[in-house]
Amino acid sequence: MDSEFTELSMREKGLLEKLLNAATQGRDELRAQMSTLTAKQIIEDGTLDLRCESGPSAPGKDAFVAEGRCKDADGADIAVILHLGKGGFMSMLEIIKYDGSRIINPPSAENLVLNWVPKFEVLGPGSYRPVPDPSTKPE
Repeated sequence: MDSEFTELSMREKGLLEKLLNAATQGRDELRAQMSTLTAKQIIEDGTLDLRCESGPSAPGKDAFVAEGRCKDADGADIAVILHLGKGGFMSMLEIIKYDGSRIINPPSAENLVLNWVPKFEVLGPGSYRPVPDPSTKPE
C-alpha cells in the first residue's frame, strides 16, 4: 500500500549514505535519488522496500550496489545490502542476520564496515550464509 511509504529515518539515511561510498557504478545518480527516496519496512529485521519518485537512473538493473557488515550485541554477523532495481533506481535495503535470530541492535552507519563485493551465498528464498573471505586464513 503506497500510504505505508514514509521518509527515511536518520539511521536509515546514514546506512544508505555509507553504502553509497562503496558503490562502484552510478554513485552520483544514486546520491541524487536520495532526495525523493521513501521506504516501507517489509520484514521485521528492518529490511526496507525503497521507492524513488524522481532522479537520474543509475547504470545497471537488478543488482547489488554495495554491502556492509556489522556485529549484533550477541556477536552474530549482520549484513546490510543495497539493491538496484529495474530502471536503475534503488529498490531495497536488505538486512540479514545470518544466524536467523532476532536483531538486538539495528545496524547503523557508525558500526557498518563496507565490503566492496557482497560475500554471501543464497541458499533459498530468505536463506543466506556467509562465504569466508579467501584472502583470510582459517583459524
